[in-house]
Amino acid sequence: MIERYKKSVDLDPKDADAWINLGDAYYDEKIFDEAIKAYKKSIELNPFFSEVWNNLGLTFSMINQFGEAIECYQEALKIEPDDAISYYNMGFAYEDLEDYDNALKFYKIALEYEPSYTDVWNNIALIYRENDQYDKAINCYKKAIKINPDEQMLYINLAIIYYDIQNFDEAIKFYKKAIDINPNNAELWFDLGDVAYEQNDYELAINCYKKATELNPQFIEAWNNLGLSYTFTEKFENSIKCYEEALSLQSDDPILYENLAFSCSALNDFDNAIMYYQNTIRIDPENINALKKLGRIYCDVRKNYKEAINIFNQIVALDPSELDFWESAVFCHEKLGNFEKAKEWNELGSKLKANDY
Repeated sequence: MIERYKKSVDLDPKDADAWINLGDAYYDEKIFDEAIKAYKKSIELNPFFSEVWNNLGLTFSMINQFGEAIECYQEALKIEPDDAISYYNMGFAYEDLEDYDNALKFYKIALEYEPSYTDVWNNIALIYRENDQYDKAINCYKKAIKINPDEQMLYINLAIIYYDIQNFDEAIKFYKKAIDINPNNAELWFDLGDVAYEQNDYELAINCYKKATELNPQFIEAWNNLGLSYTFTEKFENSIKCYEEALSLQSDDPILYENLAFSCSALNDFDNAIMYYQNTIRIDPENINALKKLGRIYCDVRKNYKEAINIFNQIVALDPSELDFWESAVFCHEKLGNFEKAKEWNELGSKLKANDY
C-alpha cells in the first residue's frame, strides 16, 4: 500500500488526500517518522482538516511525544470544537503524561458531546481505579455497560475491580458475563478459575481451568493451576497428570517439579517424590521448602540419616534462621551416633521454643 500511495503523491504532489493516505499507510506499518512527514505535507496543503490533525497527534503519541500530540489536538479543536474524538485523544495524551486531572477534564468534555462514548467511560474508570477510587470506577463501567451491553472488555475490567477490592462474588458474576459474550477466550476462563480458587471453590476452579486448557492446550499456567485445584481436593493422580502436561511444555520449571513431588508424596510414591524434589533443587538450589521436604523424606521414610543431615546442613548454610526441622536433625544425629551434634541441635531447639513464648 505504501508504494501505491507514494506513486499517487508523485503523480500529484498537491493532492492533500493522497498525502493523508500515505500517512495512514505508514502509520499502519508503524513507520511513524514517515507518517508524520506525510501528515504534515497534507496539512501544508489543507490546514483545515481536523481529522489529519488528529492523526498527526496520534502518531506523535505513538513515539511518546505527548506535548506535540496535544498541540495537534488543539489545532483539530480550533477547526471542529465539538469533536468528541479530539477531546478523547487530548485526554488520552494527558493520561499518558500521568496528568490525571487534565485527562479527566478532557474526557468529561468528550462525554458532553458524546455521552455514549464507551471508550471514554472506560478510560475514566481506569483513572479512578489507578487512584483507588473504586466506587467511581464501578459506576463508570456500569454506565458504559448500559450503553454497550455487548462490549466484553467492560465486563472484564469491572470484574478486575471487584477482584481488587476482594468482592469475589461480583468478580465471578462479571467474568461469567464476559464469557457469555465470548466463551472461546482461554484467558477469561483462567481468570475466572483464579477467582474461584481464591474462594476455595475448587469445583468451579477445576471446570474453568479445564476449559482454559481445552481452548489452549499450551496454557502452562492453566495446567499448573488445574493441578493445584486437584491437589487441594486430594485428587493427586489427576494433579500429577496436569503437572506432567505442564512439564511437557516447559521442562525446567522448579515450581512444577515441586508440585509434582508433593502429589507423589501424598500417594506415598517416594521414589518419584525424591526425584522431583531433586529436579526442583537442581534448577532452584536455594529452594528451602523443597530442601526441607526432601530432608524429611530421607529422615522419616528412607531412614537415610546421613543424606538427611546433608540436606539440613544445606538449609542452614542458605538461611541460619530456617531451623523448624531441628527435631528431625536431632533424630538423625542420634541415629548416626553423633550425640554431641544431637545435643547442639537440642539446645538450639530449646532456645527456639523459648523464643516462641
